[in-house]
Amino acid sequence: MKKSLLFSFSLIGMIGLVTAVPLFILGLFGSILDQRWNTGRDFFVLSCAVSVVITYFSIRKIVKVASKKLDKLNK
Repeated sequence: MKKSLLFSFSLIGMIGLVTAVPLFILGLFGSILDQRWNTGRDFFVLSCAVSVVITYFSIRKIVKVASKKLDKLNK
């Protein structure tokens, strides 16, 4: 019980981190490029779209690894 609860919290933390970090970093980078070249919100929107793609593949990898660990934990 304790291991599965700890596993669940660590999984939630990893997914949160993988979601927030690329969005923050790329959003900030896109915003800086927009200010520098006066392009409105073009680079910001593009960088947010790229961060969504990065987040999707990162979460997919985390879930794949987590499902294997969960199978080992349940045995």
